[in-house]
Amino acid sequence: MTKPAIEKPVRRKANPQSNSIAWAVLGAAGLGYLGIAFFAPQILPDFSGGRAHQAETTVAKFSGEIESMQLSLRKLETDMDRVKSDVAAQANQTQSLSSQVSALDEKISTAQAPAAAPSPATADAAPQQPSAGFAGLAAASGTDDAAPAPAPKIINSPRVGAPIETGSVNSGSGAPIAFGPAVVKPTAKPVGIQIAQDPSVDGLRVTWGALSQIHPEELGRLKARYADIGTAAAPNFGLIAGPVKSKAEAKKLCKALAAQNISCKVSDYRGEEL
Repeated sequence: MTKPAIEKPVRRKANPQSNSIAWAVLGAAGLGYLGIAFFAPQILPDFSGGRAHQAETTVAKFSGEIESMQLSLRKLETDMDRVKSDVAAQANQTQSLSSQVSALDEKISTAQAPAAAPSPATADAAPQQPSAGFAGLAAASGTDDAAPAPAPKIINSPRVGAPIETGSVNSGSGAPIAFGPAVVKPTAKPVGIQIAQDPSVDGLRVTWGALSQIHPEELGRLKARYADIGTAAAPNFGLIAGPVKSKAEAKKLCKALAAQNISCKVSDYRGEEL
């Protein structure tokens, strides 16, 4: 028997012409895209539009924050200038008050300074003048020695052994005098006004010098005292002006001072002289 022949698959030969056409089409498309991108890029779709928009938004946000920071810095500079001017004004005012207080202290020390005592040489050099009585007696007698003074004459002198009469009430003339229970009337305390507080007495002196000059109508006729109103842990002193005639007048005076932004309350006029 003869074996049948086995059919082998036939391989097709590649067509080089079709591959060349495909590569030519792809190259033409690439060259066309490059030409459009170079000569007319606006025709191509914008694939980076979202990123560009996000970048613009971020830049705008940063710009707004930078402007806000610049405004804050300008405001801070303005506040600093204002604080510097306030500090300078306060320093000038403090210097003025210190000079006024120094002038007042000099006036007070000058007024309280005792008169100069005469020197011993001057006291010894002053001649001792005889009294007028001795001079008259010497002139009447015509001698240098004074004449002895005559004995005084007593008019209506009581007799020796007579009882002494007094001005007391005669007990036999009537009933004895009856006295009621003793009534003690407490002395009214002087009234004052407390217008300031400070942890030091020197601070109260400065405050009183300024207030008495700024408000001479209300405080010009009053005198200042300081009273201890604090504790050992927290020392504090109150500035009390007075004396005032009555509590009603003190309330009226406090009302006038409170209208000028000065703290004031009615108090006893106590403490030590400021």
